[in-house]
Amino acid sequence: MVPTPPVRSLQEALAGMTFTVEPGEFHLIGFPEPPSGADLDALGSPPAQIVRDAHETTLLLRGERVGEVLARHRGARVESDLVWIRFETPMAWELVGFLALVTGALARAGVPVGAVCGYSRDHLFVARRFLPATRKTLESLFSNGDSRGPLG
Repeated sequence: MVPTPPVRSLQEALAGMTFTVEPGEFHLIGFPEPPSGADLDALGSPPAQIVRDAHETTLLLRGERVGEVLARHRGARVESDLVWIRFETPMAWELVGFLALVTGALARAGVPVGAVCGYSRDHLFVARRFLPATRKTLESLFSNGDSRGPLG
């Protein structure tokens, strides 16, 4: 399979963008300790994310692995019932303004978001209760209005 070349301008990204709501429920978990090998294993099947900064470890993962992580990290904080949204069009690193435009529109709609940046694609996570407003906002931004995934 030949990879799709990344778009290089905001106009191209908006004109061709589609998004997918990943199936399942996701959870954001934060704890002060470094991650263990078992925490890395808990990332399981994609999509998932791990961030380690000077203050905490953050995992964004599917619901079926949350209990085991919380058992290892008793003081962990958790945000539950999140949905993961993947933007399908690959974007070049030098493309400027995509997330700013998307998150600004969602902020105006009153939707709190988290962002995950992959090498070629951006992703958002939002509380499930905000999914209808999120979907409406994203469909208004992209000229093709195409969205796929559960609740579509």
